[in-house]
Amino acid sequence: MNKRLEYYKQFIDDLVKLKPTVLKRWVLEKGWPKLDENKKINKFLSRLKQEDKEILCELLQQARDGGIHDTLVYLNEKIILNEFKLYKGDTQLAVEPYGTELFWDWVARSEGDEWPEHQLDDDYKT
Repeated sequence: MNKRLEYYKQFIDDLVKLKPTVLKRWVLEKGWPKLDENKKINKFLSRLKQEDKEILCELLQQARDGGIHDTLVYLNEKIILNEFKLYKGDTQLAVEPYGTELFWDWVARSEGDEWPEHQLDDDYKT
């Protein structure tokens, strides 16, 4: 496999692995770490019903996903404008190898989609 493509796929898939938030476990199970600055958060959580905690977890996950997505939108724009380049070591990562943006590929992979090899740009086929 083309190294640039391999590193691109690895970059996206590594971000997919970061998607689940530890905060879900904190909300549903053990609360925030037992520190003075977290007392008000844990007090708030203790007042919530299970259903409310699950809704809060969904909101926290959406916020995390939005942060990753928006960062990828920003990076993609800068890459397309030739203001940024992503490298792993001395190798530049592929740029839109499937004709889709960083954030699109992250969303698709987050949803369990396979890489769309049938869309692969000829520049990355080896």
